[in-house]
Amino acid sequence: MNQNGFYQVDYSISDFPEVKIGTLGYGFMGQVHSNAFIKIPFSFSNPFSHPVLLAICGRNQKKVEHIARRFGYKEYCLDWQLLAKDPRIDIFDNCAPDDWHYLPSIVAMENGKHVICEKPLSIKLDEAFQMAQKAQEIGVKTMCCYNYRFLPAVQFARRLIEQGILGIIYQFRAKYLQQAGHNPFELVEKVWYAHGTQSGTLMGIGSHIIDMAYFLVGEITAVCGLKKTYNQIRKDSSGKAHPISADECTIAILEFKNGAVGTIESSGVSTGRKNYQGWEINGSKGSIVFDLEDLNHLQVYSTDANSPKILGFSNVLVTDAEHPLQINYLPSGHNQGWEYGHVHALHHFLDCVVNDKPVEPLGASFQDGYRVQVVIEAINQSSAKGKRVKIKEVGQDI
Repeated sequence: MNQNGFYQVDYSISDFPEVKIGTLGYGFMGQVHSNAFIKIPFSFSNPFSHPVLLAICGRNQKKVEHIARRFGYKEYCLDWQLLAKDPRIDIFDNCAPDDWHYLPSIVAMENGKHVICEKPLSIKLDEAFQMAQKAQEIGVKTMCCYNYRFLPAVQFARRLIEQGILGIIYQFRAKYLQQAGHNPFELVEKVWYAHGTQSGTLMGIGSHIIDMAYFLVGEITAVCGLKKTYNQIRKDSSGKAHPISADECTIAILEFKNGAVGTIESSGVSTGRKNYQGWEINGSKGSIVFDLEDLNHLQVYSTDANSPKILGFSNVLVTDAEHPLQINYLPSGHNQGWEYGHVHALHHFLDCVVNDKPVEPLGASFQDGYRVQVVIEAINQSSAKGKRVKIKEVGQDI
């Protein structure tokens, strides 16, 4: 205690092991992940580790230095190989653009790092397979960051399904809609799915609802899809025209191993939709409905729970202590925001690394990430051939 009656905090003493993070990429996702790691120590009453933002890597020195300072990284670099091979780093967090998911993640795994990789796992199916295979061979922890698995309402939905509240699952229908490319005259560099690698809406946002189908309903066995590109030429700010091959809308029918059927829709031309994701699951005894724009609620209908006088959906606020993924300092009824999907996801991965727990089934491993890519490729083939495609004809066993 000093002369003013204050006690000094000794930050050299830590009750929890430090886990050093190396982040590749300083864009939207790099910043989201950095923010999530910072929030973890404050969000959980019994943290089992202290994530340390050791280093961040990017190509533009001015920008990467700015992000490093903003989020409190101790160091930054411009060469991803330095980051992937640094022996001090425990977790390699790949938040780079889609076409940089493959090689840096492979090198990081070969250097003994546990690896988080943003979705999609890779833009090429064979690369995604190699990433999943390498993770199995080396034995490091890996997670493809499908963050929507880690929203409380989503895990509550999974719990209800596992408890049999919905009975036999009949149908799954989901959509992920945005308006980024609705204007035919929008500059190509402002349409996220149409510039660079032209990943398209199925891979960029549709992958989320394919993963959700796996997470909530189960294995997908066949698909029938249709992809559409409405604006096949877009100009850049200099006036140069660019041919566009990326899908702007994809609709697909899914068949599940358990007999259920589903539909998914991804769109970048849904005028008025900023970031709309919604899904509904119907079973023999009940149904559930989720809307990302109201992410703290889950609509639940159960024939067992509803009396004849209340034949309708209950809008459940998923914020009570008995609900999944609650924050220690938030009392019942206090909502969580979109970013907490990443906070919970990265907290889960830290738990798996520190306490040697499996990433699955709550988290998506690289094997899960690969399975999503197989479904995407099957939908691509279905649209091109105009026929139903079986998943086993597209992917390889891991």
